[in-house]
Amino acid sequence: MRTFMWIVVGFVAAIGIMVATLSVMGRGMRDYGQAAARAVQATRPASGTSLTRPCADVLNKAMPKGVVSCMVVVKDGQVTALLKVEGDKQYRVKP
Repeated sequence: MRTFMWIVVGFVAAIGIMVATLSVMGRGMRDYGQAAARAVQATRPASGTSLTRPCADVLNKAMPKGVVSCMVVVKDGQVTALLKVEGDKQYRVKP
């Protein structure tokens, strides 16, 4: 019985470690997009401006691991970063 309990505890701990790792990776991706959006917002785009730029061009940094594409979109003066990550997920991040 004691061996079975150790197996269960080990399984639960492994699942917890995997969830924590994925959570930290997702946060790093969103932080990258938010930094790009802030950099574009710092240029103070006009209210009628619309443009799209890659995050890597804005930050002069490579994209984090797991990010397929990252674009900073300015529409009517509102800045948003659109991150597409592995697994067909998307994040919209505002500064």
